[in-house]
Amino acid sequence: MADYDETNRGAAFAPFDTQKMILQGKVNDNGRDMKVIFVSDKTKDDKKLIEVYAKVGVLFDNTKKDSEGSPDYTGPFNETRRIAAWRKMKGDKPYMSLSISDNRKSEPAAAVKQTKFVDDDVPW
Repeated sequence: MADYDETNRGAAFAPFDTQKMILQGKVNDNGRDMKVIFVSDKTKDDKKLIEVYAKVGVLFDNTKKDSEGSPDYTGPFNETRRIAAWRKMKGDKPYMSLSISDNRKSEPAAAVKQTKFVDDDVPW
């Protein structure tokens, strides 16, 4: 059986029938504000619980797709990285395939060759 490297990859599916978002808000952890949501759910033993999720990123509609393989959504992830998502179908169920990457730092403008301009006729 082959091992697959799932580093910086993931998938998102529709919530289970037992899951329901019940609250949203913010929490401060040692001076750092975070947005959170609360999802009610049940264990396999039918015990009620509330899961707390913290916001880690945002996905924006990718209206400027460069090519057919470009992601449908992109955005910042965990303040220093990027997340990309592609809409997909598994049978009749929609899901999103996810990829996390380092921020694309804008490449430094090509160093403009500094040509010394020597003009002895310049008065200053």
